[in-house]
Amino acid sequence: MEKTAETTWYVLEQRQPFAQSLLWHLQRHYFDARGVEAWRQGEVPHYITCNPTVATSYAEIVFGLFCDRSHRAAAEPLNDEPLYICELGAGSGRFAFHFLDRLTRLCVEAGVPSQSFRYVLTDPVDGNLQFWKDHRRFQPFIDGGLLDVALFDISESTEIAMHLSGRTITAGGLERPLVVIANYVFDTIPQDLFYVDEGECLQCLVSLAVDRDPGTMDAAELLQHVQCHYDRQPLDAPAYEEPWLQQILAGYQNSLTDTHLLFPAMGLRCLQRLKTLSKQGLLLLSADKGDHRLTALTGKAAPDLVRHGSFSLNVNYHAIKMYCERGGGLAMFPRAQHRSLNVSACLMVEDAVDHLETRRAFQRHVQDFSPDDFYTITRHACRTIGEMSVADILAYLRLSHYDSHLFSLSLPRLCTLADGLDRDEHRALSDTIDRVWDLYFPLGENLNLANGIALLLFEMGAYRQALKFLARSVEMYGQDTGTLANMALCHLFLGQEQEAKALLQTMLANDPANARAQELKSLVDSGSREEGAD
Repeated sequence: MEKTAETTWYVLEQRQPFAQSLLWHLQRHYFDARGVEAWRQGEVPHYITCNPTVATSYAEIVFGLFCDRSHRAAAEPLNDEPLYICELGAGSGRFAFHFLDRLTRLCVEAGVPSQSFRYVLTDPVDGNLQFWKDHRRFQPFIDGGLLDVALFDISESTEIAMHLSGRTITAGGLERPLVVIANYVFDTIPQDLFYVDEGECLQCLVSLAVDRDPGTMDAAELLQHVQCHYDRQPLDAPAYEEPWLQQILAGYQNSLTDTHLLFPAMGLRCLQRLKTLSKQGLLLLSADKGDHRLTALTGKAAPDLVRHGSFSLNVNYHAIKMYCERGGGLAMFPRAQHRSLNVSACLMVEDAVDHLETRRAFQRHVQDFSPDDFYTITRHACRTIGEMSVADILAYLRLSHYDSHLFSLSLPRLCTLADGLDRDEHRALSDTIDRVWDLYFPLGENLNLANGIALLLFEMGAYRQALKFLARSVEMYGQDTGTLANMALCHLFLGQEQEAKALLQTMLANDPANARAQELKSLVDSGSREEGAD
């Protein structure tokens, strides 16, 4: 414990190599303790990578890879082994659902059996695996043999042991390239930190302190309050035993000036281990904050933690690009400067440049119009949605591949416009609602989308559809007086007075003083149908 003029500081550690800091232990403890709650409660941001737009882009690229490898089948006879897709740090599972939905649609359109693919959700937290296995949106994919789950620790795992099929993928076990998906992963795992200037490379050490008793705080609180102080020390030996890692670092030593360099050694080692699982290499698909240009790495200050329950740092995608290209692979990154999300495809296979369908898919779905472009448009749309017409909103939702998050943001505006819909708009909005719901992956978050949709349908006069969604709300969130009252109103407007009375009697039996139930029962008794839904 140290005291300054105004603050008492509690020292957690002093002068530790950055990748070995207590920070990463706190990070791991946070995710172990919170599990899916970290995403359900919105503590860890994930929408920007877990949406239908990013999933569609990836599915198109993976399907392109499948087509390329199929074209090579005459020269490289394959068995019936599916193309394996391994998602690292899959968290909520929401991305996988959107990906599998799009991939299976592509299979139907092309006449390719969906069993040609096997998606493996991985995470180091066992509770997340159970959540995925129990989620009803995943059941069709599990039953169809498309989806499996596995524990995988990026820091040390050397194989993928799948829980549902019982198969374990070990070194050289795959005949097709392995697809690896890593969204918002490399920014949350340990990275090394160096200071590089005109041929000199120093190791950065970190000291940690908090301004209150650490014994009173859990991991999340410590991460929110911890302060970092950085020192430097000369390297008395090569930083890495692996020559390939040392060579990448040496390239920075000879080209960067006056900069702090985050170096993803753990992530690169993980890719090296994953690459050995297949005889044909791998395709890495990754989206995160960070840059792939060497010029963007110079003149950097010591990193600040981006805090959101856990914490994250920028990703040095240039190092990943160098790793790919040094091995003869093809690293594909956007030519346009991204604003929020850097989306990449690193194809680490023999004759990578000859994989034309993979390259074309990346061109169409990242280079020409990327998920980052869509996110930029989304931020603008969210500011102007209160001025949009129904036609504007429907066009935007089609562009988003019927994104449930964006639909929920448009609900207040749609409810305002619902009373003035013409027949074509009514039909189009009803169809959109069904498409949105089919692509909704609930986490049990506070947003009750089913109830929101029901209220919109009520405003549209679609009482039977509203009842269907109110029933879904009860199934997912349980009964409450507001939902029961709205169900009673729908029955009333459908002329189903007995059903309405039964619901209101249930409400009054549980809460005799409920003013809303009493008011509605009077309306039912009088035959009036003027009251609106809440």
